[in-house]
Amino acid sequence: MPRIRERAPGVWEVTAAAGRDPRTGRYGQISRTVRGTKRAANQAAAELLTEVANRSAGSPEGSVGHLLDAFLDHANTRGLAPKTLLGYELLAKQAKADFGSVDLRKLTAARLDSYYRGLIRRGLSTRTVGHHHAFLRSALRQGVRWRWIARSPADTASPPRAPSAEPEVPSIAQVRRLLTEAETYNPDLTSMLWVAATTGMRRGELCGLRWPDIDFASGTLTVRTSISDLPGRVEVRPTRSRRVRRIAIDPGTVAVLDRQRHAANDRCRAFGAHLDDDAYVWSQDPDHGSPWRPDRVTHAFERVRERAGLSDIRFHHLRHFAATMMLSGGVDVRTAAGRLGHADSSVTLRTYAHVLEQRDREAAAVLGALFEERTLAVSSIPD
Repeated sequence: MPRIRERAPGVWEVTAAAGRDPRTGRYGQISRTVRGTKRAANQAAAELLTEVANRSAGSPEGSVGHLLDAFLDHANTRGLAPKTLLGYELLAKQAKADFGSVDLRKLTAARLDSYYRGLIRRGLSTRTVGHHHAFLRSALRQGVRWRWIARSPADTASPPRAPSAEPEVPSIAQVRRLLTEAETYNPDLTSMLWVAATTGMRRGELCGLRWPDIDFASGTLTVRTSISDLPGRVEVRPTRSRRVRRIAIDPGTVAVLDRQRHAANDRCRAFGAHLDDDAYVWSQDPDHGSPWRPDRVTHAFERVRERAGLSDIRFHHLRHFAATMMLSGGVDVRTAAGRLGHADSSVTLRTYAHVLEQRDREAAAVLGALFEERTLAVSSIPD
């Protein structure tokens, strides 16, 4: 941002960084002297920013690629999850390869639409193309905030619409089949699948669960963190909503977790290790000192689902199962949203609108039946 300094009463010096000269590699600045009020100085600062942007047009600093690189740096300083940043980097790499050298001020909605059509021709799904569009829209809107461009062409682009499919929800019989198959393959996975189906916790949240997070006496569970997979390591992150949530668990789930605790203790003793009080509930280490990596959980789940003949079911579908069972069973949306860790109830309403529509039909039938009974009673009165 430009620096504004009052050199004398009513005399302002406005200075803005001019960026790096592509020939010399040196950074420069532009200054202007303004006489008048502070408001006039602010106006001059805005005009100076536009001038800097115009000077950079046509140079590497004025390209789409430069904006995407700057946006990635900006996203990194905002503290986004490393896995999100990795996704951003992949999206930026593909966009830069296609039109990164294009002058930022000359980028049009038509050029973006051409890029989206090309992605479709390469075999990408409309949902994936939507991710590309969302990333470019965020980057270009940031360019508007920085005053590098006057408006974002992504706002008038027309990416292909992804079909609004309802979440796939396994049946109770299918969940039971998964649990039965997992029991013979990996009992630890069985207990994790059980908790996933009864709480709706995300995979990373389950991996981040530690023994102090479970209150066996009160039958409650506290979700504090989430484990994120990164190349060569894992990272302990806050939950997606960045909130800690405490949820009730049923006696059956308490019993499953208690059996898991005894199994972990037995495993530690067999290896001559000790189960620390703050150990992870699920781990591949004998002492449960590190979390079970989410990617490895997925690989184990995929082997179990193939053995169960349920190749279309993903681990995340257990979360949909829990949400659907709650809402169809009459649990109010706010309570369900709290258990699922949604930032607000509107997320739950959008995601599970089809379940709520069915509840609405049931409500209409109940209310209609009341009036039908009334009508029948009136009609039965003799004249």
